[in-house]
Amino acid sequence: MRKRFVVALDSNTGEQNEQFKEYIRDLRLGWWYWLDGFWLLTDSSGELTASELRDDLGEIYPGVRKLVLELRGDDDTWAGFGPKNDAKNMFSWLKRNW
Repeated sequence: MRKRFVVALDSNTGEQNEQFKEYIRDLRLGWWYWLDGFWLLTDSSGELTASELRDDLGEIYPGVRKLVLELRGDDDTWAGFGPKNDAKNMFSWLKRNW
């Protein structure tokens, strides 16, 4: 069963974010990152847990306050404001994967 996670970070650096992207690629997670310190992740294997993700984030972002939420409902809703044209669409990934 596919899982969805929200990750919020109090602070981050570009180097840490690159490490996190590598972690995401290694686990073959889907991801969305348009807002600084705020990530949406999908796990098609259904194996990752919020506490495992939190612990792994602690190694990438040591000392940084973080929040990991797992969303389980299929009827969750969202709304946002940002670019949504053909060249740069902030919401296309959300519409396809979330």
